[in-house]
Amino acid sequence: MSSCRGVLVAGVTNRARTQMAEAFLRAFTGGRLFVCSGGVHHLGTVHPLAVATMAEVGIHVSQQSSSSLAGACRQRGTYDVYVSVDAPYTERTSDYYQRRYTDTQAAQQSMIGGTGLSASFSSSTLTFSDPLLALPVPAHWTVAHDTADGRQSWTLWSPRDPAIYHERSTRKLQDHLYEGEPLFMRVQPHELRKACRVQRRWEVPALVHRFALETEAEQKARFRRARDLLGSLALALVRDLEREYGETMLDESTVAAYEKAAATGC
Repeated sequence: MSSCRGVLVAGVTNRARTQMAEAFLRAFTGGRLFVCSGGVHHLGTVHPLAVATMAEVGIHVSQQSSSSLAGACRQRGTYDVYVSVDAPYTERTSDYYQRRYTDTQAAQQSMIGGTGLSASFSSSTLTFSDPLLALPVPAHWTVAHDTADGRQSWTLWSPRDPAIYHERSTRKLQDHLYEGEPLFMRVQPHELRKACRVQRRWEVPALVHRFALETEAEQKARFRRARDLLGSLALALVRDLEREYGETMLDESTVAAYEKAAATGC
């Protein structure tokens, strides 16, 4: 066993990305590290496409289960490594009717065939939406969650707050007009991230929800791209931990088998 006390992988739903990351870290280290994952809004089961795509590279996640970060918060002194898996800020929307045009099958066919749209237009960041569906909610209306990285606290107006209602305060006359309204928001780093020795933030697009009019094959292709990205990130993290702790943690045979399976184009 390693002197590293444990790795915590935090996500939003703990169904796909965090489960794959947990499986990668456990497989690459050969069980030398204690790896745990959790979600802010945890759901009951691991996503079936996550199980299928990980089985293609010889790693099985069917025995894993979704869990909450509440237990990890109570045991925050037992982890040395904290990894948060979040969607990139540019792709955080409150609806799932939108997706970038370059992710659609039509854009891929136009880039392969070289006909239709120009290269400059096909490589742009335009979004795709079906006009027959309801209009999507604008992205700037979204209240996004950072995966347990920061805790938001609002300071509300209250005449009983001594910081507001004092002798020389001119705002205490407005107590009936503005009571209960927020004054400002403060974001504080989460205690899980502050207490850990090694911190990482992985930006991986969300996978659980299917886009509108997206087939299962298209969603599975997104799972494969995320799996390859998470595999490279997990491998880099284990190598960084070897330099940090001065120990040998990597199971070279498992890594070689994974790279061989990934190179076959599964």
